[in-house]
Amino acid sequence: MDLDQLRLFVSVAAAGSFSRAALLLGTTQSAVSKRILALEQELRCPLFERTGRGARLTEAGRLLAPRAEALAREADTLPELINETLRQPRGLVRVALQPSIAWPLAGRIHARVSRDYPGIRLQIQEGVMGQVEEWLREGRADLGVVTRLPNGRRMPGPLLFEPELHLVSAPGDRATRRATVAFASLLDLPLIIATLPNAGRVLIEEAARRVGRTPRIVLEANSIHVIKHLVAEGRGYTATLAPVIAGELKAGTLAASRIVRPVLRQTFLLAFGTPDRPTTATRVVADIIREASRTLL
Repeated sequence: MDLDQLRLFVSVAAAGSFSRAALLLGTTQSAVSKRILALEQELRCPLFERTGRGARLTEAGRLLAPRAEALAREADTLPELINETLRQPRGLVRVALQPSIAWPLAGRIHARVSRDYPGIRLQIQEGVMGQVEEWLREGRADLGVVTRLPNGRRMPGPLLFEPELHLVSAPGDRATRRATVAFASLLDLPLIIATLPNAGRVLIEEAARRVGRTPRIVLEANSIHVIKHLVAEGRGYTATLAPVIAGELKAGTLAASRIVRPVLRQTFLLAFGTPDRPTTATRVVADIIREASRTLL
């Protein structure tokens, strides 16, 4: 059974005659009769009662008619549906972000999607580096912003941005009274920082190893929100990216200085969960992430 057979059945039912349907379709009555007979044989029941005045639906034909009409109508609208979807993408897109850049990036993605692509439904997932990569590999995320460690052992993808690490303290602290701070000064401070394999921590530990030092880590926490609150209370210092603390700097609850000598840059890439077959909606959100990343810093 194919859609052409069902369309022909619908035409004969509407015309009430094999000859009239053949005339309307620009074919012969014998060709119409042959195709309908093949359909009846496949369904193992007659669909029409042939009379001298035309063709009348049997009980089986009356059962088939509304379903055949619906199938033919739906098939006829598929090209329009596909073209409309390409013009106005729709569907769920799952985006996985690391805490260090989840905000304000998530806000910018949502603002653009909700404004320009109402058919796309976003699902934002936040996780540490290993979780984001696992979600992408297992197909539980469609897009992810991932970190490349200094040794390059990370998932491939286009470069998004390379923000610099800043030393962060409570407001008024002497360590951040200037715009920049030497990396060596950071090594003498009590640090509150994420557990390994956090990329920011890897950068700090590798830079410290190159000068024969070890950072003074007094507390490990895998929540950037907890870390920021602890630092704001003066319990220690942290090193993070400027966008992570932009709100607190503006509110005056934290202070920061850019780390220099050396400058420590964290590399972020865009990765696809299914790189060989992303949906139109996924590609649209990927473009939005790239655009937002250009102005993030």
